[in-house]
Amino acid sequence: MNTFSALALSLSVLLSSYAYAQTEQAQESETLVLSDTLNYDDLSKTTQFSGNVILTRGLFRLSSDQLNIVEDAEGFRHGKATMTSSKLVELLEEDLENYELIRAIGSRAEYNGKTEVVTMIGQAVVTRYVCGQPVDTVRGERVVYDSKNKTYAAQGGPQSPEPGRVRSLVQPRSKADRAVEACRSKYQGKPMPSSIQTPDI
Repeated sequence: MNTFSALALSLSVLLSSYAYAQTEQAQESETLVLSDTLNYDDLSKTTQFSGNVILTRGLFRLSSDQLNIVEDAEGFRHGKATMTSSKLVELLEEDLENYELIRAIGSRAEYNGKTEVVTMIGQAVVTRYVCGQPVDTVRGERVVYDSKNKTYAAQGGPQSPEPGRVRSLVQPRSKADRAVEACRSKYQGKPMPSSIQTPDI
């Protein structure tokens, strides 16, 4: 499903931004992380960003209170984004050509760089918007996506938006098609403008 595929891509981009530079990465967007504090430990291969963390990379943005990234012995990177306030971690990913926006929120977000599994945990909600209109939504205590096997799962529990239950809503394909046509007409067949702004440095 596009919703979860985009979410996996978002977190993959987040973590791959810390990989060593390679020739094929030369054309990729730069990554900017703003935070109140930054701590890096070369011995443990960990990076900790704390305080109003905002990460932007091209058409992707992550907002959290804390972002921790660790590299394991095999060179795989694993990340965890959390909140210390009552707000939720937010991930945004835009697809300008298809007039889509993916928004994922949860108490925390975790990514396993080896298995390529993304997990949104606690009050997890993933929504796909087309031309500003919500068309697909999944809610649960945990929403898990396996990008290698192209599978996903949602689990209910006490930390679900609707306690104990998983809730999914898929609008008729015709609604998404009408939204695409509306945006295509609005922007005269060109991609929609991005709403994700990279702060000046």
